Amino acid sequence: MGKNNTAGATINGSYEEFEPCCRWIREEKHVTVEIDLKGFKKEQLKVQTNNKGLLTIFGERPLDSSNNKWSRFHKEIRLPKDTNVNEISAKLSHGVLSIVMPKKVEEHYSSSIGELKTRKRTAIKVVIGVVAVVVTLVTLGTFVTRIMNTHYPRGGAAKVDT
Repeated sequence: MGKNNTAGATINGSYEEFEPCCRWIREEKHVTVEIDLKGFKKEQLKVQTNNKGLLTIFGERPLDSSNNKWSRFHKEIRLPKDTNVNEISAKLSHGVLSIVMPKKVEEHYSSSIGELKTRKRTAIKVVIGVVAVVVTLVTLGTFVTRIMNTHYPRGGAAKVDT
C-alpha cells in the first residue's frame, strides 16, 4: 500500500488516510488501472464516474475490531477521452482492484471508414489520371498516323522525276 498522508479524528473514531499504489496497463482496446487494496472487501469500495470525465474510487475499512480506527482513501482519475464510459468494469481479486476502461469502438470504425473513403478517392483520382494519359496518347498516335499517311502515303515505290 501507499504511505499514510494524514490522520483525522471523528466522533466515531479516527481515520488513517492513505494513497493506494496504482499501476496502469495500456492496451489497444482498453486501459486498465490496478490499485493495491489489500485488506479491503468489495462492499467497502465504491467506484463511479461522473459527467465531467472523472472516475472516482473511494474506500474505507475498520483497522480494529472496535471500529474506532479506520483506513480510507479517495482517488480521482481523469478518464482518457476515448473511453467507453458505459462499459467500464471493476473487479476486486486478491487485494487488487482492477478497473478496465474499454476504448470507444465507434471512433476506431469511424477512422477506418474515413481512411477507406480517402483511399477510394485517391484510387479514383489515379484511375482518372491514367485514363486521361491513355486517351491523350491514343489521340496523339492517331494524329501522328494521319500526318504520316498524308506526307508519306502507303503504296508502291515513290516516283522519281528524271
